[in-house]
Amino acid sequence: MNYIQNAPHILFLVLIVILLSYGFYRGNEILDINVHDTYFVISWKHLMILISILYGLLALIYFALLKLDFSLINWMTISHVLISIIGLVVLFTLPKFMRESLPVDLSAIMENARFNQRIGYAIATSIFALLGAQLLFLINVIYALIKGRF
Repeated sequence: MNYIQNAPHILFLVLIVILLSYGFYRGNEILDINVHDTYFVISWKHLMILISILYGLLALIYFALLKLDFSLINWMTISHVLISIIGLVVLFTLPKFMRESLPVDLSAIMENARFNQRIGYAIATSIFALLGAQLLFLINVIYALIKGRF
C-alpha cells in the first residue's frame, strides 16, 4: 500500500504498456458494444490507445503532484488506483463469461439469458465504479491543490 501512495504513476504506466500491447496484439479486430438499439463499433487498437491516453493523463497528474510535494489523501489515492486498475481488468474479463444460447430447450435458454443479464449488471456496476473512482481522483486533486504544499 505504501508503494501505491508513493508511486501511483508507475502502476498506471505499467498498465498502459499492457493495454497497448494487448491492443496492438488484437490489431484491427472490432469490438461492438450494444446499448439498447445502438451499436458502438471500435477497433481494439483504438480503444486501447484511448484508454492509455486517459490513464497516461492520470499518471502525469499523479507524477506532477508528487514531485511538487502536494499532499494527497492516502485512502483516496489507494482507492482510486486499485479501482481504476482492478475495475478495468474486471470490465474486460466479464464479457468472456457470457453464454451463447443454443436452441436446445426453453429452460436452458432462459437460464442463459438470466446469467447474461447478471453479467450485464456486473459490467454496469464496474463501469459506475470506474467513473466513481475518477470522481474520487478529481476530489483528491482539488483538495491537494487547495491545501497546497503542507
